[in-house]
Amino acid sequence: MRWWSAGRAVRRFVPAAPPHSLRAGLAAVAATLAAFSLLLAAPVTRAEPQPSEMCGLCHRDIYTMWRSSAHARSMESLVFQEALQGAKADHGAGVAQLCLNCHSPMLQAVQDPKLRQKVTWEGVSCDFCHSLVSVDPAKGLPKQVIDVGDVKRGPIRGTVSTGHEVAYSDLHTKSLVCAGCHEYQNPEGVRVLATYSEWKDSGAAKEGKQCQDCHMDRTAANVVDPRVKRVSSASVNVHEVPGGHSLEFLHKAVAASIEPVREGDTLTLTLRLTNKGAGHAVPTGMPGRRVILNVEVKTSSGASFKEERVYGRFFADAAGDAVVRDSGYFASGVKETSDSRLKADERRVETFRFQVPPDDTAFVRYQLHYEHSPLGGPEGRTRLTFLTEQRTIAPRQP
Repeated sequence: MRWWSAGRAVRRFVPAAPPHSLRAGLAAVAATLAAFSLLLAAPVTRAEPQPSEMCGLCHRDIYTMWRSSAHARSMESLVFQEALQGAKADHGAGVAQLCLNCHSPMLQAVQDPKLRQKVTWEGVSCDFCHSLVSVDPAKGLPKQVIDVGDVKRGPIRGTVSTGHEVAYSDLHTKSLVCAGCHEYQNPEGVRVLATYSEWKDSGAAKEGKQCQDCHMDRTAANVVDPRVKRVSSASVNVHEVPGGHSLEFLHKAVAASIEPVREGDTLTLTLRLTNKGAGHAVPTGMPGRRVILNVEVKTSSGASFKEERVYGRFFADAAGDAVVRDSGYFASGVKETSDSRLKADERRVETFRFQVPPDDTAFVRYQLHYEHSPLGGPEGRTRLTFLTEQRTIAPRQP
């Protein structure tokens, strides 16, 4: 029986007229309750993906977390939709399909070229992740194989469900499960997306830490809605899967400290940056993401100085022009021109020198910003200030 057939069962079992006997009435109530129980926990046998709301009927807490995630919004985002149209117009259907492979991965299981089905618009959905059986990280776009059906695969052993079959999946305990959408090498051999390979080279990987250890930590929540089954002290993996757009994760990833030195009329600022908590480069993901360091000095006599350092990957197209839109990174002939990011576990020292009279007080401020402009301009831009420090540097003592 399919999920939606339970709704028809309710109408079938509720009499059109009041029952003529107590026995008939009790039978009608029992049938209605049975139909409702089917809606919550009926076994699902199917060979096509189902909307994630169907999962949410039983796994409400998990569904609510997922619904607020970038995974859930990856297809319906208006910024992405505009970028997708730009990719088609500027680079053709092939580049647009590369975008859809990750923003609507269920397209490999449904025939929906005009993008009309609900499951097509659910982004990285429940059924997609829990139907994954293998990921082959060979060159190019890693190949993902899914087996959509009654068996749901996950990282926990020994689970039992009355709503569907459950299978333990070693893949779901490994970073490899993320590689299908977080790694891509173009035909010219350029790694456009490299988060998975960055992790493989990191200290986190050598220590056995997986992507899920940070991005899907455990939290107190109901695995199954208590109406279906009540479990004490329940916990689940966080399904918001926060990342680079999260202030919390930016704070965890980068540490900074500043050391000022005055010599004559020169103020030297030594800034130490450490990629302390990301098991990959900062920033990672789409090459258009940037971390920007702003340093500002004002003096008591009214002078003002500013300097900026930008950490990111920079690309040029086949004509040699800088790529500024996300869709452009997937066009043919694109090459990386430089990479100034903080590598996994890297410690970097930045030095700034300003001409400040020795009798002046210097007011120093530095800030770290995260920025992403998928469309190459202010439309849809994300800009987060995640670290700020201010220091007052007194004049040198005679």
